[in-house]
Amino acid sequence: MMVKKMGAWMLLVLLTLVGDWCGRSYGCLKEERIGLLEIKALIDPNHLSLGHWVESSNCCEWPRIECDNTTRRVIQLSFRCARDRSLGDWVLNASLFLPFKELQSLDLSSNGLVGCFENQGLRNLEILYLNSNDFKESVLTESLGALPSLKILTCKF
Repeated sequence: MMVKKMGAWMLLVLLTLVGDWCGRSYGCLKEERIGLLEIKALIDPNHLSLGHWVESSNCCEWPRIECDNTTRRVIQLSFRCARDRSLGDWVLNASLFLPFKELQSLDLSSNGLVGCFENQGLRNLEILYLNSNDFKESVLTESLGALPSLKILTCKF
């Protein structure tokens, strides 16, 4: 009887370890990885700051990204100083962030942002960093109405 219990316990441990390993190998969700690569193509076409992001790898292990350990969804993104400033001013199309259903924190500081197209996709966003961009205060105020969960906003002009 003791051997059966021990065997069942060892099988449970093995399945847990295999499950953890498989979860890590698949990493983030496919639609989020594709979304990140689309953002990369827009803000860093010359691969100056996001060149290590490659399609075949686990985006939860990429720098500037944090994923939830359980759901493997992206919960934090940092694009601080990521955009190639030689591209000029940037009007952010917030629909780029639609794949990130659980995104809680977003850092877009120092990227030459001048405006934003509103979007309902960032409903869970709690923290937004917009320091050192070129927003006009009125444009920024209008854009924030679509962020119902926002608790922390930093935007030094």
